[in-house]
Amino acid sequence: MASVHPVLVALPLDHETPDIVATATELTRRLGAPTVVLHVIPRRRQESDRGLDARVSEARRQLELHLAPLRGAGVEIQDVMVVVGSPAEEVVTTARRLAAQMIVTGGGRPATIRRWVFGSVAEGVVRRSSVPVWVARGEPPAGRPVLCPVDLSPESRVGLEAAIRMARLFQLPLSLISVVSEEYSRAQLARVEAAVRADLQSLVASYDVDDLRVALAVTSGDPAARIIKAAEQAGLMVIASRGYDPLVRDWLGPVTARALRYSHCSALTIRHLEEGHDERARTITRLADDYQRAKQLLADDRGEEAIPLLEAVAERALANAAIQEAFAIALERVGRDVEATSRRALARLIREGITPVD
Repeated sequence: MASVHPVLVALPLDHETPDIVATATELTRRLGAPTVVLHVIPRRRQESDRGLDARVSEARRQLELHLAPLRGAGVEIQDVMVVVGSPAEEVVTTARRLAAQMIVTGGGRPATIRRWVFGSVAEGVVRRSSVPVWVARGEPPAGRPVLCPVDLSPESRVGLEAAIRMARLFQLPLSLISVVSEEYSRAQLARVEAAVRADLQSLVASYDVDDLRVALAVTSGDPAARIIKAAEQAGLMVIASRGYDPLVRDWLGPVTARALRYSHCSALTIRHLEEGHDERARTITRLADDYQRAKQLLADDRGEEAIPLLEAVAERALANAAIQEAFAIALERVGRDVEATSRRALARLIREGITPVD
């Protein structure tokens, strides 16, 4: 088992923890994979060493209380880690260092599902991770199908392969959905849907799915809305996205982002990585880290030190309003008001939906 890549289980020690543990237990048991459990404690300003040590000790105590299902299922727990830092950053960094095959984290229960997307740890992990991320919402999938949106793009094929694996792993039906734009006339739409269905059937036939119950649905309308509706009947949604750019809020793509935001079932996000991804990811991650450092410098009223960091990040992330506004704040603090006004104007354009041209 030592040669099997571990599953990293990120536990927040809140109301989501039991669902995450239940999902991780079932997933790792079926994968035959070891697990590493991670809890991240955010830093507090002016906290004493004694206070921090007490929080770390209490976190370890609580973690042990939650790990009984994993131990009871015979899952190998390679390590239980409590670290101090930015939760999303530590989860992504740890997954990369461990060469984890997957991250399991929480994403809010149905009543609170929308809050996960903006500013939460789960949102940060999904945005920054090149490792597949399972966002646990409720109990592990049982009896309900694995849903996979397919548009015949390279990334959706990556998602399909992962969906087939999950359906087989959990012994669940596989439900595929492809959504056609409504821009066609009624007669054209029927022909397009028939052609898409034929292409989808050919794609599925190229995989060994004889042991699975596979349902194909081709429909028309708003893609995200159709996917969200289909997800109401699913136990797990597997959805792939292209590339990697945590500096751009909508880098996942509008359909993927909306589907993740409003679906109530668990979701497995897969990244389609192109040639040269690793080098781009390192560059982008470095810029994202610089942005976090710059924000801390601003919070400490050290705007002049933040400017070089923010300037590089702002030029790379021309479509990120928050970064442009942070740069404007730094410029204002050193008296560069004209430049600050320009950056604030750019941020307004972004928020109004007008994307700047490079």
